[in-house]
Amino acid sequence: MDDRHYLIGTAGHVDHGKTELIRALTGIETDRLKEEKQRGISIELGFASLDLPSGRKVGIIDVPGHERFIRQMLAGATGMDGVLLVIAADEGIMPQTREHLDILTLLGVSQGIVVINKIDLVDDEWLELLQEEVREGLKGTLFVNAPVYLVSSHTGSGISELKIGIDQLLSDAESKTATGPIRLPLDRVFSIQGFGTVVTGTLHNGIIRLGQELAIEPVHKLSKVRSLQVHNEKVESAFAGQRVAVNLAGVNVNEVEKGAEVITPGAYPVGNILDIKLKNLSSMDKSISQRQRVRFHIGTIEALGRIHLLEHEELLPGQEGYAQILLEEPVVATAEDRFVIRFYSPAFTIGGGKILGVSEYKRKRFKESDLAQLRVKDQGDPLVLLERVLQEPHTAQELQGSFHWGETEIQERLDQLEGSDRIEIWKDENNPLYWAKGAAEYWREQVDQIVLSNQKEFPLRGGISREELKGKLGVKWTQRRWQNILERGAEKGYYRVMGSRVGSNHDLKLPEALGHKVDCLKQRWKNAGLMPPELEEGAKECGINKGDSLEFASYLVEQGEWMSITGLYFNREAVVLAQKALIDLLEQNKEVAVGDVRELWGTSRKYTVPLLEYFDQHKVTKRLGDKRVLNR
Repeated sequence: MDDRHYLIGTAGHVDHGKTELIRALTGIETDRLKEEKQRGISIELGFASLDLPSGRKVGIIDVPGHERFIRQMLAGATGMDGVLLVIAADEGIMPQTREHLDILTLLGVSQGIVVINKIDLVDDEWLELLQEEVREGLKGTLFVNAPVYLVSSHTGSGISELKIGIDQLLSDAESKTATGPIRLPLDRVFSIQGFGTVVTGTLHNGIIRLGQELAIEPVHKLSKVRSLQVHNEKVESAFAGQRVAVNLAGVNVNEVEKGAEVITPGAYPVGNILDIKLKNLSSMDKSISQRQRVRFHIGTIEALGRIHLLEHEELLPGQEGYAQILLEEPVVATAEDRFVIRFYSPAFTIGGGKILGVSEYKRKRFKESDLAQLRVKDQGDPLVLLERVLQEPHTAQELQGSFHWGETEIQERLDQLEGSDRIEIWKDENNPLYWAKGAAEYWREQVDQIVLSNQKEFPLRGGISREELKGKLGVKWTQRRWQNILERGAEKGYYRVMGSRVGSNHDLKLPEALGHKVDCLKQRWKNAGLMPPELEEGAKECGINKGDSLEFASYLVEQGEWMSITGLYFNREAVVLAQKALIDLLEQNKEVAVGDVRELWGTSRKYTVPLLEYFDQHKVTKRLGDKRVLNR
């Protein structure tokens, strides 16, 4: 089963049946506000989950269609893997359908499905004409070659086929990045009595875990994750692509606004002057002018700002150019983020594009050196592109397949990154493995945090299993690469690897109650010498439950206090003394029988035989018939 996480959403004119379609697909009612139910339109974003025939679990967003709620639509479109463009069979393409299409194009949404809904309200002849009209109306948009499904949310007709179509659409979707820093744009902020502030959004990048420290930007507020939910279920970790609800500790609901972002502290730039590549929609009949005031949408935030054109006097319909947006409040933004601008009043979409970076100053207009810098940012510095791919570790051969650069060209650029301390070089068997420095450091931090947390929760276990750690990290490496990197990290001293377990380098004392029980076991076994009690019996005497006795025993073995020999646990010091006494006896008598050794050690055959077999295996003694001699 595909274990990636996907998000799809709806788009389309008000009252074309988006909410009813989601209900037919999922059985979930996404209208949650009283006003929404009374008016029959979606005002806020609604969410549901959908299990597809392949087993994929998909989050689905119901976004508002009414023109007054385009801000919520923009927030919903952020992070989508695909879109269902819903068109009512009895009305066809309408004004908000076209605006939604413009927004999806500007935001870089690359794939979708056309859903003609309410087919139960029209006859076959009308439906045939409508399909031709829809195809004509979608020319020049991302839906020009999209599959078309005819459905009725009311009768259920076509719903099963649509689910199969969504499955096929997502088979080509690009997986979101589970490694790297966290980025969660917020679309809801509220308070629950007894819990405090809760925020929700679609996790764009990284993995959020319980207890993790995060920053809320742009308000520069630090908080810790108190609890997590995905699809209304409590979880310990949330992965990129999932809809997440996060209960934040120590934050007042009034300190966080919808549109803020929860991120790894210091991971993303924040500013109110952004370098941008801006396009005026070709459908507009007006130019974008210098210092024009606009509504700027990025992620889930809307901010007011002014356009600062850098290479045009004005930006004509259909024209594209470099500019800055001078915002009235700071936002989180990074290169390649997509944005949309809307006319200040009345609000309608006029253009959009991509972020090139956060700027520390307002640039001079028509300055060639500044424009040259922006061209490089726009076209993509090869080193930056390479570094972006190296958020995951790759060999040079793998990079050649990704970039189609020659071997020499790849190596020269890797050398440049190494020289500027932007990558780390590990080993994958005998091949150098290249890894962006920030991503490798973040991975180490995550390993350390998970391993330490596990050690605190299960102090007797001595570490977390390799496979459990891999699952919690969410890495998708091959098993061979995972094991190699894990071993190399232990060699570098980042953590300890003991067999199948990974332990922290932090020395933590056992909780007092556990420490008393461990001391009791140690003393009981020390007193017993070479005739230890049965494990469960001895554990019971020390107040340890039957189910926990093996965990205590494993801990004492790992600590070197006990030895496990043929299902029995012995005090290590007693075994060492027994070995010395046996060697002394054999040096005097040359050979001994079981009875001789039993008498020497003052123990029973039950314990003597396993111990002698242990010494045979470890080449201390050699068995000749029913006698033992020294193995020289």
